[in-house]
Amino acid sequence: MKLIYSQLQKFLPGLNVAPQKLRDDMTMIGHFCNFYEEIDNEIVFDLDIKVNRGDCLGYYGMVKDLSILYDIPVKLPKTYSYPNSNYSLPIQVTSKDVTRVMSVKIIHVKNSSSPNWLKTFLKLHNVNSVNTIVDLTNYVMFLYGIPNHAFDTSKTTDKLIWENNNGKSQKFTTLDGTILELFPENLVISNPSQVLSTDLVGGKNSGIDLNTTNLIIEVAIYNKTRIRLDSKKLKTVTEASTRLEKDLDPELIPLATNHLTQLIIDNCGGSVGSQVFDYYPNPIIPPIIDFDPTKPSLYSGIDIPTEFANDIVAKVGHRLDINIEEDLIEEVVRFYGYNNIPTNQPLLHKDLSDITPQQLYLIDSLKDKLVELGYDEVLSWPLTTSPIDKETAVFTQNSINSDYPVLRQSIVQSLKIQLDSYNRYKLPHPQFFEIGKVFSFENGKYLEHNSLGIYNHDPKQLKTDIEKLQVPLVKEGFREIGNFSEINLDDITPPISYSPKIIDNNAVELTSQIITLDANITVDTTKTPTQLVKEYSSKIDKNILWSLEIIDIYQNKYTFRVNYFNCDDKTAKKIHLSTFGLDKLLTL
Repeated sequence: MKLIYSQLQKFLPGLNVAPQKLRDDMTMIGHFCNFYEEIDNEIVFDLDIKVNRGDCLGYYGMVKDLSILYDIPVKLPKTYSYPNSNYSLPIQVTSKDVTRVMSVKIIHVKNSSSPNWLKTFLKLHNVNSVNTIVDLTNYVMFLYGIPNHAFDTSKTTDKLIWENNNGKSQKFTTLDGTILELFPENLVISNPSQVLSTDLVGGKNSGIDLNTTNLIIEVAIYNKTRIRLDSKKLKTVTEASTRLEKDLDPELIPLATNHLTQLIIDNCGGSVGSQVFDYYPNPIIPPIIDFDPTKPSLYSGIDIPTEFANDIVAKVGHRLDINIEEDLIEEVVRFYGYNNIPTNQPLLHKDLSDITPQQLYLIDSLKDKLVELGYDEVLSWPLTTSPIDKETAVFTQNSINSDYPVLRQSIVQSLKIQLDSYNRYKLPHPQFFEIGKVFSFENGKYLEHNSLGIYNHDPKQLKTDIEKLQVPLVKEGFREIGNFSEINLDDITPPISYSPKIIDNNAVELTSQIITLDANITVDTTKTPTQLVKEYSSKIDKNILWSLEIIDIYQNKYTFRVNYFNCDDKTAKKIHLSTFGLDKLLTL
């Protein structure tokens, strides 16, 4: 999107901001400005506009934002007073793809080559000048972001019809001579005998030229889905289509129509020769949004005065992309200024209730306990070769592997496949577990639940270890299958001991980045992982120890991962080597 500084000042006469600051300010309120440059003695900004801000594909949308940011009133163009007329345009709208269309006839005009100011404006927006009337339609499109069109009534008659093509015409020639293949659903503007324009581009058989004396102007918004489909099928992208496929505000159409009428009469003479036609069957009703002015502070983490919040919400008013309270909160924060959020003070916060399901805490606790008991955790595929019970099995469609067509009904099915791998590689005395989903189809419903499967080469040890888990087993939730055991975790209500524990309520200030270092060492296997974590943690100053954990165990070889903070890399590495005795190895 291009913006000419002097054009912004026509809407905002009080705007007197250095171009570089204006560039930065527009970026900080969410309209990323790539650059600005001076062309033909004009300052031109180049911006990226968000998809949801279709209103900012015209000057008017950006002007409203800058008016709020700088607290400068908007100066609207002078209003044209339509004269009384007994003539009603015989326009029909039969397509449901039309949101709103406004038209009026202007007679006795004298068209000509465009004035220099208009040619310069279009040139800076990369549009070629045609003639005054055509150029003014493009000018108004850029001002308000809403496409419009003018028809020479000596070529079209006044009987315009907004309709879906329905086979009326198969080919259409655009203003530049391109031939398009139309399709039945294509939204078009026609008269009783031929198609005059598509929703994307005007036609050669209705175009305005220097001989035009009477014309009908129209400003319209259509169903954006229809626009996208038409643009894709016609393989045509225009300035109009890029705007019409966004959410445009039909309430802006009267202002754009009035301004275009005034501009044509000011530059080409003539007068209005009809009543204003306005088709708007389903007016937009703005949503009622409950807004709490204290929430912008809560969401942003800084203190934003409630008076400021209420003032911004009142100034923003109705906009199509604002539908919920969070949208209004975003508006308050962006106009307060992201750059005004300090980086050297703690953020405000609100304690929220813990919504994590208790089952997840149960699962995490079980994993920790099983690792302490010397078990390896495995993660396997939920698909298996054959069902345990065909009546309740869930078979996949278009399976990625035809050898595994069914979802497992027991976690043990997956553990047996894992055991085969262990045996194939001749790994001694395996003991491992998996927690995952198992699936079934019962009473017309697809069901799934979390299941814990455990394998131990020694079934007696397996039974002892399960008792150490201290899980309140229920009869239907527990199965013993030789060296395997399986527990349906969804049948268990976690005891209090499995609830999350808060270790430290005190806030920790980070003065540098966290430094992560690993250590692979051989340790005394008579100690549990928990004991080892405590032992090595006690060797490190708590003021620089962020966390210490064991991330891998193989036989008596352990991998420790330590996160250090509030120190530099050199210090962290020195302490790390000393803690795990690795410094002695380096001197050997």
